[in-house]
Order: sequence, then structure tokens, then C-alpha cells
Amino acid sequence: AADSSTTAGTVAVIPADEAAPLLKRFRSSLGEHLLVVPHSRIFDLSGDLAAAERECEGTGRHASDLLEALAATLALPSEGEVPLDHVVQPPPQSISLNVSSSCNLSCSYCYAARGSFGGAQPDAMTWEVARAAIDGLLDAADPQAPVTVGFLGGEPFVNRRLVHRAVEYAAAEGKRRGLSVGFSVTTNGTLLSAEDIELLRLHRFAVTVSVDGGAELQNRQRPLPVHAGGSYARLREATAPLLAAPGRAKIAARATVTRSDFNLRERFEAILSMGFPEVGFAPLRAAPHDAGALRDEDWPGYLDAVIRAAEPELERACEGGTVRLTNFAVALKQIHRGASSPYPCGAGGGYFSVSARGAWYACHRAVGSEPYRLGDSTGIEPARQREFLVARHVHAQAACRQCWARYLCSGGCHQEASHRNDSACGFIRGWLEFCLAAYCELGERNPDFFNPEQGAPREEYT
Repeated sequence: AADSSTTAGTVAVIPADEAAPLLKRFRSSLGEHLLVVPHSRIFDLSGDLAAAERECEGTGRHASDLLEALAATLALPSEGEVPLDHVVQPPPQSISLNVSSSCNLSCSYCYAARGSFGGAQPDAMTWEVARAAIDGLLDAADPQAPVTVGFLGGEPFVNRRLVHRAVEYAAAEGKRRGLSVGFSVTTNGTLLSAEDIELLRLHRFAVTVSVDGGAELQNRQRPLPVHAGGSYARLREATAPLLAAPGRAKIAARATVTRSDFNLRERFEAILSMGFPEVGFAPLRAAPHDAGALRDEDWPGYLDAVIRAAEPELERACEGGTVRLTNFAVALKQIHRGASSPYPCGAGGGYFSVSARGAWYACHRAVGSEPYRLGDSTGIEPARQREFLVARHVHAQAACRQCWARYLCSGGCHQEASHRNDSACGFIRGWLEFCLAAYCELGERNPDFFNPEQGAPREEYT
């Protein structure tokens, strides 16, 4: 769903709101800047122009018309860019296999009900279903682009034999077809065996380990059954060999944030001390009543906490270091490349999640939800996919149509859209303003930070 050229044809056009802002002015320590909203282009605002703008405020004169006209020109698509009002139907390029319907932990906020999805997935995936899904992906994918096979659950390594078999098959079949196949897995890390670690090291794996903080917090939010003790010690022991020698694997931690604990900097340092090279935070937006989902009044405090966690990482980057806060690293990369999209992710476009019974859903968080079911391993149903993508285009979202952040936020997670409100949207805008200013400061103090040779941050957390 990125703003780039694509081989998929346009299936619909959803016009933008004519009153939607084309520009956003913001400040950094360097001065004033201009974000051209379509295609996310950033310019320094000259002192003379900024002064003229300030002089006209409240006078009835229209020096701002100059900026509006300039933004309208700068907002036009360049060669190779897809117009932002177009809806395209790209082929499947990535799938996640929900291989397990159970988990050895008992996290109260789990969206998957430990892998059962409230009864929609009562049994673990079989080899026949996994193989059909992999074949369906490899048959449909664009051979010129990378292909990804992911593993989710429940806890994927509850069904480790299937994970191993699926990786070996997809790697061999991809090589036979001349495709570039990579892998991903989201795991709680507590069940990793020596055999699992070797599998992750040998293949091009993006490994996301769910860990919420130090021992006390981890054991409280992500408990093992009482008789087995806390999950923290098990997690450290199981992941230590992989963190010490990751091989080809790229590893990151993912921490769920509930409204009960916004001490993100302390949690960040605790997770880094375990050996993780980077940490991403994910606020809990939708969960059972008592699980700690953020409420309206919590978002300003969460924004302050995320910014306080990011500020030392900005200074670290300005001094030549890497950014270890995934949310911040991804935002900086996306701003640098001018990321701009009418969709927040590839759900229902290039990405699908396969249930244990073989149905293909637009999102791994929506297994069992009929509006998200778009096909199976024999193929995606074009009409259902088109309906899904048209309905979720950012121009179709009333709350987004006149927001300056609409092509950076892109409306947020589809599955969480029903929980969108002014407070949560205010958090997104506040975070993006911080990141835009940080980008300008970093570009001035350490322009080499954006050199591709320094490596690219992961893209899971935006």
C-alpha cells in the first residue's frame, strides 16, 4: 500500500476532500518548516516568507495564498508515484500462517484469545493447510518483489514441527521458482529450543519477541501458569543464545503498553539490557474491559512518555549512534523517503493472514471476522477485496478527510478503527509533529544517518 509504482491496476478512484489541507507548518530548533501533505515532502520555510506570513495574520491580507499555491504545485505526483486517490488491488506478496490455536502464557489483553480467536480457530493448523497457503502465495506473488511467509498464533512454537516444515518447504520451493522468500515470526520467546534458534539463524527471519519490560512487569502482564513461575526468567534463558548469535535473523522486542504503566524509558532500558537491539511500543487500544486499554484521558500522558523515550535516542543518533526505539526509527525512515499512503499497512492488499482452517483474512487480528475474510488458498475473491479496500481508503474515513496527517497515519489500524477518537488521533498528530521536527534536526546534525549503508530500521511499528 506504499506510495510507489505498482503493476496492479486502478480499480476505483476516491477523491480527496477539496477543503483538506495541503500543507502543515511546523517548527524545530532550526526554524520553521513546511510539510506538503500529499507525498510527504518537507521544505525549510525561508525567514522572509515566514515573516510575511506573521505580518499578515489578522490583517485580512492573504500572503498565505502564496504558500497554498506553492503547496498545490509541490503536491502533484512525480513520475512513478501512484495518485493518492487511486485504489489498486496488488497480488498477495506476504502471508502469516496462524499455525497455533494455543499459547503457554495467559496475557489478559491478548487479541487472539491465546490463538483460539474466540472459537473461530479451535484447532492447530495442519501441514496440508500450510502447504496450500504457501503454494497459493508463491503462485500469485509478483516474482520481481520479495515474498514473506510469517508465523503467528497463539504461540507459533507450540506447533514447532509445522513451523520447521513450512520454512524448509517455502525456502526450497521459492528457490526452485527463482523467488526471494523471507520469513517472520512473532513469538513470546519462552519456548525457543536449540533447534528453533538454528532455524531462525539459517534463514532470513524477522523475529519479533513479545516482552513487556523487566521481571516484575513482564511476569504480571505476561504470566505463565502459577505452577510454572514467571515468564521473565524463562524468556531470558530461551532467547539468550539467539540474541548473542542471531545469524541471519533480525530481532526486535515488542512491548504492549497498558494504561497502568507509562514508564516507557525504564521499560526500554530493561528490555535493552536483555540483549535486544531494538524495542517497539504498542499501546493497547482494544481489549476486555479490565485489561488496561488506554482511555481518552490517557493519550496525552502516553504521548509525553513516548517523546521522553525518543529524545535520548535522537541525541544518540545525532552523535552517530543507531536509534533503538523502533517506533522512532521507522518514523524517521518513512519521513525521509517521503512515505505517503491512503492505507496504514498492506492488509487486504499485499498481505493476508491464513487461519488454521485455510481461510485468508485481510488482517491477523481479524481471524474469524467475516468482513475481513477475502478468500482462501485457491485465490482471493476480487469483489470482496475491492469492497474491503474501497471502504478503508483514507479518503473514505470521515474523521481523516481533513486531517493534515492523513497520508502519514493513513487512518490507523483497520481493526482498531472503531476505537478511533479525537484523543487517540491527537496522540498521532503530536507524535508526528515531534518526529518531523526531529527529522529536520537530525538531518542537519548528522546527515550521514540516512545513508543506506547504516541499515534500515524495521517497519512493523508506525
